[in-house]
Amino acid sequence: MRSTLILILVSLSLGSAASAWTASPSSAGVTSKAQSLDEVTVIGKADLPTLRHEIHQFVQSHAEPSTLIGQIGRWRQKVCPTVAGLRVAAANYVRDRIESVAREAGAPAVKSGEKCSANIDVVFTDEPQELLDHIAATKDRPLLGYYRRDLKAVATLHHPVQAWYMTGTRSLDAGLPIVGLAPGSAGANNNDDITAILRTGLHVDSAGTDGSMGFGASGNPESRLTKGLRSEFIHVLIIVDSKQVAKYSLGSISDYVALLALTRIGSQDTCDGLSSILTLFNAGCGEPPTAITSADRAYLTALYRADLDMNLALEQSDIHERMLHTISGK
Repeated sequence: MRSTLILILVSLSLGSAASAWTASPSSAGVTSKAQSLDEVTVIGKADLPTLRHEIHQFVQSHAEPSTLIGQIGRWRQKVCPTVAGLRVAAANYVRDRIESVAREAGAPAVKSGEKCSANIDVVFTDEPQELLDHIAATKDRPLLGYYRRDLKAVATLHHPVQAWYMTGTRSLDAGLPIVGLAPGSAGANNNDDITAILRTGLHVDSAGTDGSMGFGASGNPESRLTKGLRSEFIHVLIIVDSKQVAKYSLGSISDYVALLALTRIGSQDTCDGLSSILTLFNAGCGEPPTAITSADRAYLTALYRADLDMNLALEQSDIHERMLHTISGK
């Protein structure tokens, strides 16, 4: 599948995108890690309710749960990005930035120079919709991830930088029965009993599967804490409209891409109380940050340390409390 995609990426992305940033990464408007951190703020007791509310909003916008099982997903395998449509130095910078942010967050990441099989494709192109249309019409459609909406809506670019997530669902205990789905039931996919698939481990979330798995299937039906299932990232496709982002620095775009590569964003159109690189293209949010923020970092660190084998409310609460501790020190 990816071999076909790579040929598409090369043919569709090598336009003016390749020359959008001709400067070396060091002079491309990159903000240093020290500069990207917000000023330290002392949080008093009276401010804690406000901070809790803002963190709640932040988690809601930054962590969209799996449509299939209603749990927050993240990388369990090492992230391995590849970048197309830029000059070599700029492409290497974007790739290295994703890997650096991943390591800082505690996400599984390859060592510098380590060879790996790409699972994050970042494409800079002047014709993003043409690329999406091609993917939607070919066997590469699974790269658009699991969806219940109309394919046309899924395969439409709504933002200057946008991501699509291929996810999988893993059964945490193959010895426990998976209830709610009998052979031949609505959850069966490609003539295979989804119960048997879950018992073997990771099952790719497919658009050909209906939503019954998210409600009926459970590896631990007697527990109110967990379903015995886990959502995992398998592949992330990120498309960058080079025309729309040309006025921004490579550093800002790289940080925005890194955030999308490491978490499935719930909404790219919200303004949270806490500053986020996610507002880079949102004029209604005031002056946007030019680099990944301390709140973004706190969120990513919490995401990759949280227990995500639980039900959604508990997962969100775990991330929330870890962020609160990082930001307030309480």
